[in-house]
Amino acid sequence: MSFTLHGIAVSSGIAIGHAHLVSHTSLEVVHYALPAHLVQGEIARFDSALETTRKELAALRASRPQQAAAEFDAFLDLHLMILDDEHLNQAARGMIAREHCNAEWALKVQMDDLVAHFEDFEDAYLRERKTDVVQVVERVLKTLAGHARSWWPTTSARRI
Repeated sequence: MSFTLHGIAVSSGIAIGHAHLVSHTSLEVVHYALPAHLVQGEIARFDSALETTRKELAALRASRPQQAAAEFDAFLDLHLMILDDEHLNQAARGMIAREHCNAEWALKVQMDDLVAHFEDFEDAYLRERKTDVVQVVERVLKTLAGHARSWWPTTSARRI
């Protein structure tokens, strides 16, 4: 797939390479209460979103380009570890069960709590890993919203 982006150039010339979508906007999450009889279904919906996201990350690994950086697999491993972290997913399940809230809200609250802990790290590298937590949570939130993406850019060109 090839496309052209138009904008204000910071230098002259043509750039050709792989496109990577980087979003700096955070998803808005609505909080709502669930009747008691819907709580188990909400937990199942949450678990399904986790599994879909897990499969999405596995598909990224399977389709990674030959020339991808060696760190690519480590990046995916980190995201899978975050996805499986009980402080994120078990705590969200517990919150859904206790407070009868929607999965998106429970996940966002847990993410905010984890990110706050990362802020306390003295090591700048570890402190920046909070972005990985946010990326994983946003991926799950998009899945919960029905916007799961199972893509990996194959090739693209940008003319600036």
